[in-house]
Formats: sequence, C-alpha cells, structure tokens
Amino acid sequence: MTAEKDTGRRLWRLHTNTTDEQGTPVLFLTGRIGHAEAAEFEYAALRHAAGPGDVVMDLSGVDYLSSAGLRILEFVAERQAERGGRLRLRAPSVAARLALDFSGLAGLIDG
Repeated sequence: MTAEKDTGRRLWRLHTNTTDEQGTPVLFLTGRIGHAEAAEFEYAALRHAAGPGDVVMDLSGVDYLSSAGLRILEFVAERQAERGGRLRLRAPSVAARLALDFSGLAGLIDG
C-alpha cells in the first residue's frame, strides 16, 4: 500500500497559506502547480490579489510549475499592473525558477 492510499492524499498536492508580514500579505505555495491544480491555484491567487497594490507570492516550496500555472501568474501580474501594483515572486525553487526563466516571466522575481 502506498503512502498516497494510506493518507488518502494526492502526491504533490498544492497547499496554500497566507500570512501577514509587516502589513503585507504573502501567499505561500507548496507542492505542484500543474494543469490539475490550475483552478485551485487560480482561485487562491485571485483571492490573494483582490485589492490594489503589490502582491507577494512565495514559491520556495513549489516543485513543479506548468504552463497553466505560468499563465495564471502572468494574468495576475497584468491585472495588478492595471491597478497600479505589481506581482512579486519571492524565493522560487529551482523548478519554479527554471519555468519562469523559460517563459520570460523571470522579471517578476524579487531580487
């Protein structure tokens, strides 16, 4: 019996958590952002980016970032720019950084 069957959880499941860091909400993403998780990621990202100003997402725990996830990041970035803010991606994992580099979205990375 696999760990997946023992726990009833999918492997590489997307987990989201929002914290407040000195008045700035940060959306922490952990796990896989693939096509199967795109709707869940879009919901969390748009809820997190509901207001004007800068939006921060921490990608340090992302082990896979698909084209569907990249399209959502690009959409959020464009929407925040229209509102006078920007999307800031913090501490992307190696996998996330490679996907961002290849897609041309590496400019969203802080630092």
